[in-house]
Amino acid sequence: MSTSEFLLVSALLISSSTAAFAEVTSTTREFRAVEAKQIEIRPGAAASGNADSASKAKSFLREAWAQFDAKNWDASTDGFVAALEADPENREAAEGLAMSIYHTGDYSSAYRLGEELKVVMPNVRRIVAETALTDVRGLIAKEKFADARAFLAHFPATGPILAYAHSLVQDADTLTTAVNKSEAGTVPVNSLVHN
Repeated sequence: MSTSEFLLVSALLISSSTAAFAEVTSTTREFRAVEAKQIEIRPGAAASGNADSASKAKSFLREAWAQFDAKNWDASTDGFVAALEADPENREAAEGLAMSIYHTGDYSSAYRLGEELKVVMPNVRRIVAETALTDVRGLIAKEKFADARAFLAHFPATGPILAYAHSLVQDADTLTTAVNKSEAGTVPVNSLVHN
């Protein structure tokens, strides 16, 4: 085998293996919200190199919100993490991170992040809870009660907003059961009327 043939075969092998590896990593990326990187969020503490950090954080935030608006949740999560690494005091980045994680479907991690930050960044927990309540209302309006129950399994019934979301699902279940029994003729209709 000549040198040129050897180089050609080597180039083909390298390019095909590179394409194969690129394909595997792009389809097998595993996402673990907040666990992949440990970020110390320190509201009220001075970040090193304040002007430079704030400038980097703003740049990361612009890109993260652009990814968020495009519904690229993994990319927006990465951008908000980078913004928090640059500026651990950035509340907007913490809120964006929680909502990006929420939109990936990792509701437990989004709620846990809100709980961990509730003392120093209470808006994070409130935003996650209000979004969950909105989603529950939407499921109930579509009469997807089982989906609403399954969704709320990710959240405890603590705090006024989430407790209310849990009570909405419970009330919808109770009313649906009573109506179904009434339609089946097992419960008198007037027993559903409250005095």
